[in-house]
Formats: sequence, structure tokens, C-alpha cells
Amino acid sequence: MSVFRRFSNIVQQKSNAALDKMEDPSQAIDLSYQQLLEQQQKLRTALVEATTGEKRVENQAKTMDDRITKLNDAARQAVAAGKDDLATQALTQAEVLTQQRQALDPQIATLKAQVEKLQLALQKYQAKVQSFATQRESLKASYEAAKATSTAGDTLAGIGEHTSDAAMMMQRAQDKIARTQAHADAVDALLDSGTLDTPLLTGGTSTLEDQISATVVDSSVQAKLAAMKQQAALPAPAPAVTPALAPQGIVVRIHGEDQFRLDASLRPDLDAFDRRLVAAVQEHDDGDYHAVLRDVIAFVKAKGVILGGGDVAKSDIILPSDDMSLDEVAGILNPGLQPAAGAPA
Repeated sequence: MSVFRRFSNIVQQKSNAALDKMEDPSQAIDLSYQQLLEQQQKLRTALVEATTGEKRVENQAKTMDDRITKLNDAARQAVAAGKDDLATQALTQAEVLTQQRQALDPQIATLKAQVEKLQLALQKYQAKVQSFATQRESLKASYEAAKATSTAGDTLAGIGEHTSDAAMMMQRAQDKIARTQAHADAVDALLDSGTLDTPLLTGGTSTLEDQISATVVDSSVQAKLAAMKQQAALPAPAPAVTPALAPQGIVVRIHGEDQFRLDASLRPDLDAFDRRLVAAVQEHDDGDYHAVLRDVIAFVKAKGVILGGGDVAKSDIILPSDDMSLDEVAGILNPGLQPAAGAPA
């Protein structure tokens, strides 16, 4: 398990808890109503199937009753004609069918009871759906009204997000103005008292004169240096170029500090630091852990470009802060990482 990935996942999991606040009660009410309608349709389908089974058995029983009647009539006709053997066959078939017919009565009674039970359940469920449909719009309207009232109340109370931000910005501006005014008053008072005009012990020159003299000397030295290089045919130093990284670089956040963007080619170096950090945590080596952590933080700051406060790029890697102890990191990574056997607890 990678320390970087595990640490990043934990931070992201805690961030995902904020998504629970996005649930919309209006949508939840509509979803509940849709589920009630689906359940009602299932009850209707079950009622149709049970009624179909009942009618099928009843039709089968009616067909058998008609067959038994015809066999008994045939037996009477055979007896009248003096054909006892035919009468015996007809009566035998009629008796077999009678027994089969009697076996259908319990099935018909069971199916009829099921149909009646489903009819009663469907009636009750339809009443519940109708009641929920009546209350649905009322509940949604109540929620919208409560939400609007809450938003307005927060704004009036000054606890809304934008209101609070504006108030804090105004307070900071007032504090800065007050500090600037106090500084100006202090400088005026010192100038009036002559304290700032006191000459220094070195030669009696003022600070302003020292600065002017230093500037003149520096300009002269730079001019002479440029002339010497020109005479020696040395190339002028190239201007410093700030490295620019592609947007697809690796974004690394140091926990509690800033974000840095590193070139994608540095991924193997980061993976090497990650493996060293894993080994230190598994062996519970506090000294090695802090040494590797300091190395990787220094590497990120040296090789990366710091992102401004307005950059909202998602962090690919999140590093523990330098002041986090080994026990704290091991506790966060548990159960993903466990101390090595024989390591101190």
C-alpha cells in the first residue's frame, strides 16, 4: 500500500462527507412517490395472475362436470338397451372424473382466498398512494418555503457565507487602515521630535546618504565588470528563466501548507521516496521516517512551482506535514499499514 495514495484517499474520504449536504428533499419525495407507484403496479399484476389461475381451475371443473353428466346419461341409455358392459365402462369413467373433480374444490377455494386478499391489499395500497400524492406537493412547497426562510434569516443574521466573507474582508480593511494611520502618526511624531534625524556613529552621514553612496558604488562596479567581460570577449550571462510546467504535471500538496506542480517526468523520483517512506513506517523507524519526509518535502519545493491561491487544481499526491509524528501517520494509515514484527508499539 502506498503511503501517498493511502493518505490522499483518507483526505478525500473526509471531503466526500460534505456531499451528504447536497441531498434535495424535493427529489427524495418524488423518488418515494415513484417507488409507491411501482409497488402498486406489482400488486395489480399479482391480482391479475391470481384471478387468471382461479378462472382456469373453475373452467376445468365445469368441463369435468359436463363430462360426468354425459357419461351418466350414456350409462342410462346403455342399461335401457341391455348393454351392461357399456354402462359399466361409462359409470367407471364417470366415477374417476368425479374423484378428480372433487380434488379441484380445495384449489378453487385457496385461489379464491388469495384473490380476495390481494384485492383488499390493493385497495389499501391505492388509498395510501392517493394520500401520499395529496401530501407530496404540500411537503415540497413547505420545504421550498422553509429553505427560502432559512436563507433569508441567515442573511439578516449575518451568518451567510457571502455575508460573513464580506464582513471579514471589511474588518480586515478597517484594521489595515487603522494600522497604516497609526504608523503614519508615529512617523510624523518621530520626525517632529527630530529622532529620525540623529546622525549615525559612522562618519556622521545619514541613512539616505549611505543608500545613495552604496547605489553609486554598485553601479560603478557593475559597469567596470561589464567592460572587463567585453574586453575578454566573454558572453553575457543569460537571463534567468522561470521553469514552466505543463498543466498535466503532478500536483502535490504538503498537508497544512501550499500546493506545488511538478513535471510528470519526476514521477519515478516521487515513487522512490514513497517506497522509502513505506519501509520507514512499516519498520516504525521514527528517525528514518522524518529524514525521508524532510527529503521529499525539500525535493517538492525545489523541483516544483508553487500554485497560487486561486488555483483549484485537484491534488494528485498529499504529503504529511513535517511536524506530524510517525505514530500519527501510522494511526491514519491503519489498517492499511501495520508496524513491522518486533517494532515498538
